[in-house]
Amino acid sequence: MRTSKPIATISYNTEAFLIATLEELYRNKKICDWCFIKHYPEEDEKKEHIHLWVKPNTLIDTMDLQEKFKELDLKNPTKPLGCIDFRSSNIDDFILYGMHLEAYLLSKLEFRQYHYEKSDFKYCDEDTFNDLYNHALKGSEWAKRNQTTKIIKETWRDPASLIDSGILSLNQAPQLNAYTYMKKHTYRNGRKGHEDEDED
Repeated sequence: MRTSKPIATISYNTEAFLIATLEELYRNKKICDWCFIKHYPEEDEKKEHIHLWVKPNTLIDTMDLQEKFKELDLKNPTKPLGCIDFRSSNIDDFILYGMHLEAYLLSKLEFRQYHYEKSDFKYCDEDTFNDLYNHALKGSEWAKRNQTTKIIKETWRDPASLIDSGILSLNQAPQLNAYTYMKKHTYRNGRKGHEDEDED
């Protein structure tokens, strides 16, 4: 794949080799930003691995890039360490998944045993990463949806007032109406909502 858009992969390199390779690519202006986070293996995974995100500085061939991460493994000299195929990546999703942020995982119907902190990330530039991190948690599409859901749960305001106040856009009204209807008609201990309690 040839691309100039941000990409990500899973790396099995040592951290020292990975950082040295990324710094070389940055110095040579092949990439303009990078970050990664190391994960412990989950139940459905076999070994520790690194989630790596890279922002190319120019049109790049991902197969050529993959070659740069081949690292001699003294334990198995015939099979070098490296990374799997690169794929297109959204930095907001990369950071949120990288942390295994529980609320984000739930929105994707996923569960993970291990969870991580901002301090677990390694990155090219601290100021740039801080900006990306804050956007993922506060300005991303997921963050906006998550905040809207919290407001609805905490205030339980009607759809019109949420739209009037600018919390929701007009085109979100049908989804909010459906959500409101569902909440009102949710069964409680085998019985419908409060409005139906006198019908027994």
